[in-house]
Amino acid sequence: MNPYPFNMGPKERKNKNNMAKYQSTKLFDNYSVAIRQWKAQHSHCQLLHGYALKFKVWFESKEPLEENQLDEMNWIMDYGGFKNTDAEPTPGNGLKKWMNEMFDHTLLIEKDDPQLETFQYLEELGLCKLVVMEAMGAESCAKLVYDHFNKRMSLTGGGRVKVTKVECWEADKNSSIYKES
Repeated sequence: MNPYPFNMGPKERKNKNNMAKYQSTKLFDNYSVAIRQWKAQHSHCQLLHGYALKFKVWFESKEPLEENQLDEMNWIMDYGGFKNTDAEPTPGNGLKKWMNEMFDHTLLIEKDDPQLETFQYLEELGLCKLVVMEAMGAESCAKLVYDHFNKRMSLTGGGRVKVTKVECWEADKNSSIYKES
């Protein structure tokens, strides 16, 4: 392919355009969580500590041709579409509610934490909102959001949109990314 776009013929321009993709992002932030990474015995992370998590999610159309990637409103997806599934007048995909249930003032504990019963007891006493995770860490949180969003989006909006990348910040200087390969 000709590396100089001003010298491209019509066929080369068409092929180059077919590789282009629109992307949109959505930031989900202000999630106050407490976590414990019990396996980090070498670090203070084994203790309960807090973060203000935020997630940046990248979306794109599943459609390979650029001219078919946007919907009738010229959007990849409606940013307002994350609201509750019972919202009026138009329901959303419920992902904002799921994010709140998972990460808004929750205690995130790994499923094999030796103190899991203690944390479950604290939840019974009404002292925490416990979320038991398969794995704990910003990397695992990014993958969890990536997988859940893609599963939900495959069932809504005609399944025409996918998540390509999720970045999870545990602090302004530290983030982890899970993305398509």
